[in-house]
Amino acid sequence: MSSWTSTRRGSPLSSSFSLRLAITVPVRPFVCGNAPFYYQLCYFGTEIHWTGAMMKSIQARRFQARATPIPSATPGTMDSSLVTIFDGDVEIGNYQRNYPSFAETTFEPFEQGGEWYALYSPDYTLTRIMKLPECRDIGSEDHHSNGFCPVELFVPRYRMVTAMQPFPGPERESLWFESDGEERRDPSSSSVRSSFSLGPWRSLDIGFVAGCHWGDDSSWKLEVFDLSRAADGVLHRTARFGHLQLGKLPLADAIRLNRFLPYYELRATIIQQQRWDVRTGALIDQYDE
Repeated sequence: MSSWTSTRRGSPLSSSFSLRLAITVPVRPFVCGNAPFYYQLCYFGTEIHWTGAMMKSIQARRFQARATPIPSATPGTMDSSLVTIFDGDVEIGNYQRNYPSFAETTFEPFEQGGEWYALYSPDYTLTRIMKLPECRDIGSEDHHSNGFCPVELFVPRYRMVTAMQPFPGPERESLWFESDGEERRDPSSSSVRSSFSLGPWRSLDIGFVAGCHWGDDSSWKLEVFDLSRAADGVLHRTARFGHLQLGKLPLADAIRLNRFLPYYELRATIIQQQRWDVRTGALIDQYDE
């Protein structure tokens, strides 16, 4: 079932308005009952779902970035940002981004084959790969005057959960993403301790990027990175979900991931932005306005 919240623009008498529409690709609704937020376990055959909204987990990421603005010394040119990288609380390196905004949200660490990397954007028209903790650039996109300009990068982190059903049956495996997998929500601390086992944090082999092509910043679009060759410095970016316009939400809030074996593999519920004519019900193409 789709859900939405309105984002009204213009006066109350305007004949058009915007919606942030939650869509599942593809949609398969389910009901978990009326349990408190985050605290009901729902059993669906071979999958266990943890209720509540997915939020980005700080625990799941060893590295983080902090940005400091750098005012331009030349009149008429843009300011920039100094992005400092930390391994825990220890400063390990930095780089300069040639744009004053989105410096921290365009640094995203991820793990692959036991090694750490990061997607990062030193130039506002591109995304590149950094090897961590060396803070060494290993390649990918180059500057392009019409490049896809990232405003946020997101490589989902998850933990494999092995669980027993509350009735006789085999062990089941589930993926708990981001804040769902944090220790403070670990059900092993409750009366069901013996029924659950949480694995280590892992990263998906895909990443999400919110942004726009240069000059088309009326909304953020969602595209996807294939990270299967990230260790070689290779990224492959596609508009996997078509021309999908996001609402102004962090990616971890806009994208909800789940899996329901044996019925389907990994799927995403994505909150997108659409604009409608209130009187006619027609979907409006923002490029025609």
